[in-house]
Formats: sequence, C-alpha cells, structure tokens
Amino acid sequence: MPFDSDDTPHRSGILSSQARACFSGITADILLGGADAPCTVMVMTVETGLGAPAHISFDEDKVFHVTDGAFLFLIGEDRVRGETGDHILVTKGVTHGFSAVGDGQARMTLVSTPSRHDGFFCALSELPVPHDPGEVAAVCEQFHQAIVGPVVQP
Repeated sequence: MPFDSDDTPHRSGILSSQARACFSGITADILLGGADAPCTVMVMTVETGLGAPAHISFDEDKVFHVTDGAFLFLIGEDRVRGETGDHILVTKGVTHGFSAVGDGQARMTLVSTPSRHDGFFCALSELPVPHDPGEVAAVCEQFHQAIVGPVVQP
C-alpha cells in the first residue's frame, strides 16, 4: 500500500524501502510515495524480457535512472536503449514502456511526479494472477493510466 499515514512523515534524509510491489516481472521497492509526498521514488528490479507494457501516464512526468544492466524503452514511437548510468525522461501524456534486456535482471530508479505511481504499482500487485483485464483497466482508470500495447521487445 502507499504510505501516507501520519506515522510516516515525509522529511529530508536517507530513503529506505517502505513497501514492495511485484507484478509482470517487476519488483519495486517503494522509497517514497503517498498523497503527501512531493514525488514517488521506486527502485525497480526487472526480469529479462519482462517489464511495463506500452502505456500512457496522463498527468505524471517520470525520470528513469538505469543503475544496473540495460533496458529497452519505448518512448512515443521511438525505441531507446538505456544502459547503466543513463537517465530517461518521459513527460506526461507520452506513450512509453520498457523491458529488461541482456543477461540477468536489470535495475533502475524511477522518480515520478506528482506522487501517485506507488499507489498504481501497489494496486496492480494486489490483483490475483492471472490478471483479469477488467480489474487491470479499473486500476488504470483510478490512477490515470492507460495500457495501449504490449511490453516492448528487441
């Protein structure tokens, strides 16, 4: 669940994992999120060949920082390879998605604003597998997202 309760204040300092969400080959450690946070910060570990399908975040801007391995990003109609040390910007309303490529898992940090993406990840993580398309669509609508295609593949 997103963590915006009174006992978890958002203050300056070292961030550590407050929650974890897992789905579609992604394990996301949520470092910051909730309604009172200035942004969502998550560290995502992604299994090779898996990741986020093509989707639109209607009112969130995102920065991805690849910390280990490599990803193939879909940004609009472009395919962009992101490797360790790369930063990728996706502005609100732009179709995007990603998959881990290469050998083994890949890892990146996501910063998203306004804060809400942690709630989206947690809600998807709570859905039973296999996912019911109607339930996924309801979560997407709740968090102002739309899945518009499959996971990008090399």
